[in-house]
Amino acid sequence: MPRILGTMNTDPAPHLARARVRAAVDRLYQADSQRWEVACQRVIRFLEGITESMELADRSRIVVDGYRIKEPMRTLEKVLKKSEGQALPSEPGEIVEMISDLAGVKVLCKSSRDLEAFVDVLRAEMGRASRFEVVEPVKNYHLDPKPSGYRAFHAVLGAEDSKAQHPVRVEIQVRTRLQDAWGELTHDDLYKPGGPLSPSDFHTQVAASMANLLSEVDRLADLLAQDIEQTSRGDAQDGEGETQAGDLLRVTVTRTGPGYAIAEDELGRRGLIRARDVRLLAEVTGAAEKSGENRKQIKVSDLVKVGDELPAAEVEFKGNRYFAPVEFAERG
Repeated sequence: MPRILGTMNTDPAPHLARARVRAAVDRLYQADSQRWEVACQRVIRFLEGITESMELADRSRIVVDGYRIKEPMRTLEKVLKKSEGQALPSEPGEIVEMISDLAGVKVLCKSSRDLEAFVDVLRAEMGRASRFEVVEPVKNYHLDPKPSGYRAFHAVLGAEDSKAQHPVRVEIQVRTRLQDAWGELTHDDLYKPGGPLSPSDFHTQVAASMANLLSEVDRLADLLAQDIEQTSRGDAQDGEGETQAGDLLRVTVTRTGPGYAIAEDELGRRGLIRARDVRLLAEVTGAAEKSGENRKQIKVSDLVKVGDELPAAEVEFKGNRYFAPVEFAERG
């Protein structure tokens, strides 16, 4: 006598409901995929404008890392998971209301301090940007991580489109590079709908421990960056122990920012131009008064531009080479 392995569910209703969801997802992607891409490009330009306004000495510290459109199968799986115990949606508009991250743009920051500085400016700009609407309250998982260990800052923007049947929404995720690495290593496989594994307690504990360890590395990276920045600016130095090496050099500025610049001499040796030296020269030459700023408020990039050729003294301090300019470049 054959074994009875179980009773099949012959009720067609659940299967029909799922088929309607799949059809609604297909219609949504056919109608809106191109609009999502256009909206993402607009959001990318908006975010890149923020990074430019921050006048970063090192542009690689905050990078807008492109965009992604959620795969249709992922969307279907997420809809089914969020609809457990509820009526399944059957119209594209219902799916848009349910899933806010169909389109997304990611911003990667080198450290937590970079992330927090970017988020401060982003919050202010979102309040002023009439072309976008903040659709949902922001979610700061950077300061309040999920139990899984997930950390990031999330904001969802809606783009105006009066002719559209469904609103276009773009989720912004701001992460440190280590937070992003944790997501690549663990979160995508363990916690997203349709992942190959259902996380056990062991998986969850290990993933959370990894997130905590990487968060500590982020903190140490902040400390390192702050110390390097203070040394680069030279604001805390009193000049004691500095030695000037030889005659004046002719140096060419290769990078500039609010806190310091980098220049090369004719032999290709690189040195830092400190904010302290720029501000002292600005005070001596009267450049501070002309700019309408007091000496402490002047940024290096206000007076020193990439490509400037400057006469400078070579200064050595604690094994570091600095170029102290004695004149600013003439401007027409």
